[in-house]
Amino acid sequence: MECKKIVWLLKEESGTLIDFDMAAAFLGCGNNPLPGDMMEEMREVADMLIPTLEPRYMFQMIAISKEWENGISAKFLEGGNLVLSGKSIQKHLKETATAVAGCLTLGEGADRIIGLLQGEGHMLKALFADALANAAVEKLRVRLEQDAAETLDVSVGWLFGIGYGDLPIELQRDFLLCMGAQESLRLAATEKMILCPSKSVTGFLNIKKGMENAKEACNGRCSVCPGRETCHIFGGKP
Repeated sequence: MECKKIVWLLKEESGTLIDFDMAAAFLGCGNNPLPGDMMEEMREVADMLIPTLEPRYMFQMIAISKEWENGISAKFLEGGNLVLSGKSIQKHLKETATAVAGCLTLGEGADRIIGLLQGEGHMLKALFADALANAAVEKLRVRLEQDAAETLDVSVGWLFGIGYGDLPIELQRDFLLCMGAQESLRLAATEKMILCPSKSVTGFLNIKKGMENAKEACNGRCSVCPGRETCHIFGGKP
């Protein structure tokens, strides 16, 4: 069993991350389709976006130990350690002795296309590009989750992002260092802990038992999302 894996998708796989329905949901349309002329424009933006994408991700098994009432310690393969404070991450990882640390990025291309469209004053197209990229991140996250489950031979939940709940965003740079993400994925963070490229996600997958047939194992979205009641994408529907 591999304990660490790094994946760069082939160029021809980038198009599989495009999901127009999910992008429309990110725009606040819920389950309603975009009008025909807007849909055509979104497809044009997708054609611009796809060739620029360089999707990649990595994950590794980590050891978890409880440090105090509101904090736990995560030990990475190369010997790095992070103290994860807050009740949110404790609830996510629960009492397991192991978890999975993962991160992913679409690469710099999405940022360039969004910036180009904004600079040329095509604000609607820029919104479309942003929504399509966000949807692509979600699709890539699902791929990471599925790959981690198969590679590590475990049942996993969903990727709990750094900065979510009361897990401090200040962990971002140390997390990337422990993962070796800058060298492996060209993924870094600014002094303000903003990921570069911006269409990226970092976080922790919880390892579950007996979830083979559980709906909550799918995609980690609605049924297990702590924010489902106020979700602006899917209308708060569980």
